[in-house]
Amino acid sequence: MVVLEGGDGESGDAESLESWGYAAGALGRSHGLIERIGERIESDSIREIVLPAIDDEELSAAGDRLALIAAAVSAASVHDVIVRIGEEDPMDSGEAYRWLRHRLRTEGPGRGDSRTVTAVISAWNKYKDVRANLLGIRAQVRPFDDVVVVDNHSSDGTAQMIRADFPEVRLVVMPNSAYGACETFNVGFSTALTEYIAILDDDVVLTPWWLDRSLVRMGQEPETTAVVSTKVVEPGMPDSYRDSEAVNAERYMSTFRGCASLAKKKAIDEAGGYDERLFIYGNERDLTCRLLNLGYRVLQFSGAETWHRTPFGVQMGKRSLYFHARNAFLGMIKYAPLKDLVRLPFLAVTKVLFRGRESEESGTVTDAVGTIGIGKSVRETKGSWWILTKAAASVVYNLPYCLKRREPVKAPDFELPLQ
Repeated sequence: MVVLEGGDGESGDAESLESWGYAAGALGRSHGLIERIGERIESDSIREIVLPAIDDEELSAAGDRLALIAAAVSAASVHDVIVRIGEEDPMDSGEAYRWLRHRLRTEGPGRGDSRTVTAVISAWNKYKDVRANLLGIRAQVRPFDDVVVVDNHSSDGTAQMIRADFPEVRLVVMPNSAYGACETFNVGFSTALTEYIAILDDDVVLTPWWLDRSLVRMGQEPETTAVVSTKVVEPGMPDSYRDSEAVNAERYMSTFRGCASLAKKKAIDEAGGYDERLFIYGNERDLTCRLLNLGYRVLQFSGAETWHRTPFGVQMGKRSLYFHARNAFLGMIKYAPLKDLVRLPFLAVTKVLFRGRESEESGTVTDAVGTIGIGKSVRETKGSWWILTKAAASVVYNLPYCLKRREPVKAPDFELPLQ
């Protein structure tokens, strides 16, 4: 399958996607493929990309070759190149993207499906990551109906890049960078006008089948399923964790992966979105508690995978440690049954802080992924005990706020943030 020709007008060293070692279904391959094609276009001054024709069967089935073609067209879409697809007339890269999007909408796997989806991204100073994310969204074999990026007043040119290269994106730029992720996501949620929203971190790249497979799975669920939480793979994630039965089994959860989940907008609105007092971290579990109290459920679904550039486990640093520790308790004060709440401090020490690395990497920690590596963070973060003391003081300060909103969860899906 020839995909590249040299920019000198001659058929130089034409290559195939397969020769680059990319298997269409492999996790992260679409993300790597998009970046590699883009790099080759720039480094080799490539002016023409040749792609095979897409037959009707491949188009409707969302097969491997369609996914690879979508990734290639997406990569080319932000470069000044000519794209040839089968016997179609040559197109400039932007035109090729619009042509493929039209075909996917009218003949692709989502044809006839009236459900609408908005991708909602909260971004802050991650220019390259946001660019890769938006290219991954362009490569979806079931296109999004709308894309909203809420930029938290980035200083690295993120907003300018989006305006120049992704005109289809609805961009909201916050007036300053003091807003937390909870608030910027809520702005994005309120801006969405579709039945469903995809909740995406700025540094994820969706595989081409992510939306198609997530929507298919959501369609098989009862009305009470509010969120489909998809599988996330990150740098440094051990194979033992990634391949563990608990991480890959379908089940109902007490939280969801906020970096890549599909949700019903009506349910998110009914639950009130994220609690902005949390600022960042722990907001997914907090929101899930309110969803559970409303009779909704959250499904873990490993059939749609996402590459998340943030390394596996709790991020090291004072800010991360403070908000993870503080918010875990704020959420449980609001929603944990009293018998669980009184046990939480003891359990947090014995089952989280002293939990071994081998246990964490085996896949036993499935819901409380925000606690993976917390013991290491406490040991290695300078002044950690002072940070935890400040977090505890903030918990005490916020007691009236939490008690005013206390509504213990009685749903069987509820679990403490321990495993």
